[in-house]
Formats: sequence, structure tokens, C-alpha cells
Amino acid sequence: MEQNTKKIKNVKNRKFAAYAAILVALVLAVAVPLNLLASRLNIVWDMTPTGLYELSQTTTKYLDELDHSGKTVDFYFLMEMDYLSTDTNSMALYHTLEQYSSYDCINFVDFDPNNEPALIEKINPDGILNLKTGDMVIQCGENTRHVPGVNMYEYKYSYDSAGNPLVEEANFTGENFITGAIDAVVSGRNSMVYFLTGHGEKSLKDDYTVFRRNLINRNYTPAELNLSMSEAVPEDASLIIVAAPQLDLTNDETRKLNDYLDKGGNVSFLMSPNESDVVYKNFESIMEAFGIGMDYDIVAETNPDLYKGSPYLYQVSVVASESEYSTHLTDELINMTNSNIYPFMQDSRSFFRYSGAEDPTLQIEPLLQTISTTDEMGNTVSTAIGEPYGGKSTKTIENEVLDLVMYSTSPSRNDAKLLVFGNAEFIDDEHVEEDFMIVPVFMMLSTISWMHNSDLDTDMGIMNKAKDFDFMHLNSETEANTTTVIFIVVPFIVALIGAGVWLGRRYS
Repeated sequence: MEQNTKKIKNVKNRKFAAYAAILVALVLAVAVPLNLLASRLNIVWDMTPTGLYELSQTTTKYLDELDHSGKTVDFYFLMEMDYLSTDTNSMALYHTLEQYSSYDCINFVDFDPNNEPALIEKINPDGILNLKTGDMVIQCGENTRHVPGVNMYEYKYSYDSAGNPLVEEANFTGENFITGAIDAVVSGRNSMVYFLTGHGEKSLKDDYTVFRRNLINRNYTPAELNLSMSEAVPEDASLIIVAAPQLDLTNDETRKLNDYLDKGGNVSFLMSPNESDVVYKNFESIMEAFGIGMDYDIVAETNPDLYKGSPYLYQVSVVASESEYSTHLTDELINMTNSNIYPFMQDSRSFFRYSGAEDPTLQIEPLLQTISTTDEMGNTVSTAIGEPYGGKSTKTIENEVLDLVMYSTSPSRNDAKLLVFGNAEFIDDEHVEEDFMIVPVFMMLSTISWMHNSDLDTDMGIMNKAKDFDFMHLNSETEANTTTVIFIVVPFIVALIGAGVWLGRRYS
């Protein structure tokens, strides 16, 4: 009887083992070939809710149409894909680029820029683009777009008790930038920044070569414009810059600029002090419509602790704005000044706000001012003065905090924007790379982006794709040990018990 019972148990055990062996074989028979096939064909099953590893319908539809157009886009990626594939944090970018490269219209070239100087010379012959590893250069015909690698992801951080950054939210933003850049070079669409000529202005070609490169790196196309020889401001104008004019605008040019502003245009006046007796009547009329007035002076600092070698080269302050219209203009600049990067201005005139501006909807803010102090009466004053200089000025401005950079937005004119700087030399080739001019130069570039963001010209409406970051914050060693026991030790013990039970049944 006992022998029959053992035989029955052995038969059951053999059946159990056979079933287990068959199940393992079936799993291997299905899983292994599927994995090999997926690996060979580079198949990715995207299980993420935002489609993190797949191109959007907007991009696939666009590229399908581009495939049939016969046009080819040269797409240079300044990093080897094999290297990118090893970075687990860059999988979204890796799979995105893999899919772009699969289209016939995309001639995709990945390379290490440190090992391919000839290729760098080919795609950046003038050395204008400030290329870094991980950047992209996208070309079609004579059109080029530079897509910085830092634009591929957007992170939001919090900080632990020790001040260490923690990634709380991450989004893959690269697809919108890349598809938009491809569309921009295919269509030949440019963000034009015109420097006005005809009034003795500083020359884009001779005086602003470094600043010109800065604009091109931000995907703007700078060019000169003589408005007296044009019927109107060109339709493609993203911004008009007037740099150190020695003469006033004509009435006809003023009309053309006002027509452009009425359509929501953007204008920057860089009004360096002019010792001649020229009165800028038409320039002032445009400023006045935006609620800004211009002084005929040159600002000097009387406190030796605040100027560098000359009273006309002095430390200034960035205005901290609470307005939704300029907060993003000043936040990063204030962070720079908090890092002991002190802003200076040189040979600047001052501006002021008209107290009775005709348009009550105007949004007017100062961006850069002389440094203020508090007097014995508690009033906010400044040790800088505005000395009479050319034109119609006859008095010295004392004790007032002087505005050196201002902006104004006019909602009634389709959100037209006007920016005024009291100096045009801070961005010329002689001064633009001076350490003490970093903040004003950055401010100028920031205001250009604020007036007309070149990214808007390449916005394809592709939503950012969220990456999920799950964190377990352990506040003590005891908590860490408890977590280790729960998630590692306990499952291991359960596995051992299960194995013991199985062995007991196997050999019982």
C-alpha cells in the first residue's frame, strides 16, 4: 500500500515537473524569438501615456508629405548615436532621432564633433554657430537652423534639506523644436531682425559682428534696412533696431514705422548721447505714444565707489519687476547679479515715464536704473546725475533715480512693443565681450526674445511629453533599513520558504 502511494506521488511530481518544463519551454519559445525580432528590427513598444518614444501624428504626417515632395533635409547630430543609446536618461531623444532618420527625406548624419573637424567646417563654414556636443544643425538648400541640445528636455526641480536638487518633473520638448526647424529650413521662413540705416547709425557689418553672430545662434537673420528706399517695413520683420542714430527720422519714415507698430511690430531704439544740437522730434513722437520720454543728457555717477575709472562707466541695478509682462525678462538677470556679476553701463542717456500718457492701457516698466539710496528723509534718491548733453537739454538732473533702459507694450496696437536703451555701444565689437557688460548684453538678447521669440516661428504645436520620475525619500537610517527589509529581505525569505516547500514535496 505504501509503495503504491509513493508511486502515485512520483507520477504526480513527474507530471508537475513536465508541466513546468513545458511552460518554461513555451515562454522561451515565444519570448526569445520576439526579443530577437524586436532587437533586429529595432521595434519599440511605447507603453507611456504621452507617447514618449514615438513621433506624434503632426510629425509623421508632415514627414510623409515631405517624403513625397522630393525635398531632402540634411540633419547633422553632433554626437554618435551609439553613445547616446547608452544614456538611459536620453532614451526619448534616441528613439525620436531613430525615427526621423528612417524617412527618405531626412539625410541623418551622426558624428563626434571632436573627431570630424572637416564636417564641422562644412556645416559651419563661417564659424558663426556656437556648436556644442549634442547640438543639431538642420539644413535645406541655403537655409540653416541650429537646434541646441539643451532644448531637448525641460526640468523642474525642488531641493532637499541639504540644498541638493531633486528632479520633480521632466518633459521631452525636442520633437517640437526639431520638426519646427525642419519646416523652417524647407519653407525658408526666417525671423528677420533689421538694423535701420540712413541716419548715421552704427553698422551691422562693421560694428556689430559679434552681436550678429549671437543673433544667428538664436536663429534670427540680421540684415540692414534703409527705410527711405522701401515702401514699408518688410512683412517678415520680427524686430527693427535703430542703433545710435545721429539724425532724426523723416516724416515718411516715421509714418512707416508707425504703420508697422500698428500691426503689432517691435522696435528697439538704442539712443546713445549725441553732443550735436540735433533734436529727435520724430523719434520722440514714437516714444511718447508709448508713454516714454527721452532726456538730452549723459549720465555720470558721483559716487567713486560705484564707477570704474570714469564717472561715465558706472554700476547700475536691474529692476525687479512684479509685472507679468517683464518678470521673465529680469528674473535671470537678477540671479546673475546675486552671483556677484555686477551690471555696468557707459555713456548712457536717461529716459522717463510720461505721467499723463494718452493710452491708459500701456504697460511701461524700467529695466535698468542708476543705483538708488535712501536719504535722511526716507526718500529714494541716486548719487548719479544727468548732465546736459546736446539737443535741447539745459538742466542737470540730480537726486533722481534715472531710468537707462525702459520698455512699453501697447495692447491697443496689437501688443506692439517699444524698447529704449540709453546707449548703443555696449553691444558693439569693442565692448560686447567686456566682463562688466555681460548683464546689459544678456538683457538686450532677452528683450529680443521677449519681443519676438524665434521659437514661435518653429512652433508646430507638438505637446511636451512627460517623463515620470518616481522618488522614495528616506529621512533616516532606520527608515532606510526598514525599507530594505520590506522590499529585499522579506521577498528573499518568502522565496526561500517557497523553494523549501517545493523541495519537500519533490522528495517526500
